[in-house]
Amino acid sequence: MEELQKNASSSIQTTDNDKQPDDKLVKINNKLKRALQSLKDKIHRVVTERPELFVNIGEETSERLDHLISTVEHQATQMDILQAERNEAEEQLRNEIQELQR
Repeated sequence: MEELQKNASSSIQTTDNDKQPDDKLVKINNKLKRALQSLKDKIHRVVTERPELFVNIGEETSERLDHLISTVEHQATQMDILQAERNEAEEQLRNEIQELQR
């Protein structure tokens, strides 16, 4: 009888210890689910507010996210080009002003 009680007690203890990692995984999983849902909601909001940005883009969240990332990368490249052109034009104007001041 004592042996059965010991086995039952150790079995319950092991089960409780096993639950702790599972609980932690469940909490992490729930956090990840909330983060993913938040991301999906934000992308959906952008799609709703600016549908012209998503012409011929599927309804999958990953497709929309890829498209947004691509758009931002393209805009960053365009900004770099415009900044370089502005710097060049500014330099030309400085040179012309110096020429006129002579």
